[in-house]
Amino acid sequence: MAEHPIDPQLPGTGDDAGLLHLTVEMLADAPATDYDGPALQRLVEALETELAGIAPFTTEAGPPIANIAGAVLDVWPEADAEVLREATRTAIRKARGDGALQHQGGRQHISLGYADGTGSSDQLNSRLRNEITPRRAPLHVDRVHLLAVTWSEEEDSGGWRMSWEPVAEIPLGGSAR
Repeated sequence: MAEHPIDPQLPGTGDDAGLLHLTVEMLADAPATDYDGPALQRLVEALETELAGIAPFTTEAGPPIANIAGAVLDVWPEADAEVLREATRTAIRKARGDGALQHQGGRQHISLGYADGTGSSDQLNSRLRNEITPRRAPLHVDRVHLLAVTWSEEEDSGGWRMSWEPVAEIPLGGSAR
């Protein structure tokens, strides 16, 4: 993607393969910096309760797709991921109320990077299709990471860059951390 106007999310460097994320759900009622210790603890406890009933699962990610927003890997089959999302939404409602959920979520996906300029998705889609095999990869999900997400303006990205700090790691099925 280096030749295309896409800012990769935590790209690999040297021996580090980088980091990808599948957003299960966003809390949209306040910026992450506005959540105090007790609010975060209520959220963690609600997530632990709701996710204890969700068994770890394996699905697939891919194929890679470029669009107006950047490049993504869709999650399919999505049934288990949707069960996880609904349990997460239930926990958020219990801890923060309905106002914390301000969108419907859309198709679950892993963001490879966000567009930071104008380019041809046709050219990138051709490269993604012809140069990446296999087209899908197994994706094992056995935990959810609660992250404090922030956005900052970065000149090298052509705009905004997302970063996050770990808050909690919640195992699925109540398994040990």
